[in-house]
Amino acid sequence: MNNNFDFNNIFLNIDKNNFTIHFIGIGGCGMSGIAEFLFLSGYKITGSDIKLNYKTKYLSSLGIKIYNYHSKKNILNVNLVVYSSAINLDNPEILSAYFYNIPVVKRIEILNELAKFFFSITVVGSHGKSTTLSLIFDTLFSHNLKINCINGAIIKSINSSIYMSNSKYLLLEIDESDGFFLNFSPSIVILTNIDRDHINNYNNSFDNLINSFVAYLNRVPFYGYIIACIDNLIVRKILENNLFQCKIISYGFSDDANYKIINFTQDKYKSFFSLLLNNKHKLNLVLNMLGKHNVLNSVAAISLLNNLKKINFPILKENFLNFKGINRRSEYIGNFNINIKNYYFHDILIFNDYGHHPTEIKCNLNSIRNSYANRRIIMIFQPHRYTRTFNLLNEFITTLSKVNILLLLNIYSANEKKMLNFSSCNIISGIYDIFGLVNFLYIKNKKNIFFYLINILKDNDIIIFQGAGDTDIILSNFYLKYLK
Repeated sequence: MNNNFDFNNIFLNIDKNNFTIHFIGIGGCGMSGIAEFLFLSGYKITGSDIKLNYKTKYLSSLGIKIYNYHSKKNILNVNLVVYSSAINLDNPEILSAYFYNIPVVKRIEILNELAKFFFSITVVGSHGKSTTLSLIFDTLFSHNLKINCINGAIIKSINSSIYMSNSKYLLLEIDESDGFFLNFSPSIVILTNIDRDHINNYNNSFDNLINSFVAYLNRVPFYGYIIACIDNLIVRKILENNLFQCKIISYGFSDDANYKIINFTQDKYKSFFSLLLNNKHKLNLVLNMLGKHNVLNSVAAISLLNNLKKINFPILKENFLNFKGINRRSEYIGNFNINIKNYYFHDILIFNDYGHHPTEIKCNLNSIRNSYANRRIIMIFQPHRYTRTFNLLNEFITTLSKVNILLLLNIYSANEKKMLNFSSCNIISGIYDIFGLVNFLYIKNKKNIFFYLINILKDNDIIIFQGAGDTDIILSNFYLKYLK
């Protein structure tokens, strides 16, 4: 692999100056990073998204033309159309591209083409991908060891989800949601966990999802390796029941893990733990994040960095202690005294978390509660996708019933069609039927959320903005109006 890789040759035989790539749904986590990566490589980029956000604003500031609507006119002068799994195939831009014989590809296909020019390291799994990737990148970057990366979230140390260098390595977050990750050929895979999600894209079969992960792991070549969390029972069974052609490296709290975590504790916003490598003590670490789930993510990062022989353990110790984190992943916003219309509230802690699966919400909730046991937790939660909420309804009911006060918003559709006779009210009624009088409010109009907050907030409360939709916009409005 050439260490002096020329980004002019990302796609062979293409004149970048006369080649425009259009991204449908460019504001999405995965799409925005690829669009920026290709734009900085010299390609002409345009995009469309019906919901503008901080990502689209940033891309526009770079000079990328972004349309706030979908129309066939948007793609008349483009050479390639890229779309995400959130976009329906009846989208007018997709239909128009087919009509005008413009190539149309999925997001993963672009990633696959990029990866052909690198030694690719992919992070896959149901949860923890963005955090794991960020810990790897940040540790390397903070010690001047460059690596190319495309992440699904903003890495705070660089205020971006992508980074470009002349390194032969490309670090990627790969999403299994639509099954197209099987087109990808990784050199190294980190598998964080496997959970029941996106099964609507796998014929509503969890077994189909699991089998897809097995097929993906089988794509790792003999000279690569798989780093996997054996605390996850599904991952453990996969490793026990399949023979892979490459080396397997395990991590977790389990006794038989190659990288074993012991002595976990947490205090305020830090996690403390020790690490054993093949049952030999290596080091004590402090991670500037809460929760066992994030400690697992950090040890996944350690497993890779140690095997690449890029970072020694003292450097890891320093970096984890000072890790700046990533946007919307157990993100600590701050401790505030709030004045809302002459109502004064003191010592209010605010967190922002992207988690939208019951497992993710449970991990975030437990980690915060373990550090702040005597405080009330108010969660503002926005369910993400009708299919996920419907398929995991019982899990949502059980998890959300553990919150002291729940402010529940309408389901964020993520371009899915609305389900008849199904809404956030099904969560509320389920909580009531099973757990009785739990403190919750269904807020039909999110513009009214702060009116309700005034009436329930008390000193020393914790507010969690939870969800993958536009809860970050709600938090931003709250910050500008009451916290700044």
